[in-house]
Amino acid sequence: MQVELKDILTWGGMIIGLIAQWFHLKGRVALLEALQERDRENVREGFKDIKDGIQRIEDKLDGKAGK
Repeated sequence: MQVELKDILTWGGMIIGLIAQWFHLKGRVALLEALQERDRENVREGFKDIKDGIQRIEDKLDGKAGK
């Protein structure tokens, strides 16, 4: 079995390509995780605002019921 220079270059190019894709996808996953965490915080803040609004309404209703 003979191994020529073009075969070695082809395999080397494929390995380099796979490594490049690995780091590219790893970077994209990190970016998506950061965006997901940001969105999760926005949802938490939204629910906190809704909870505070409901609490104010309940306090007003309790105040009127106490009169």
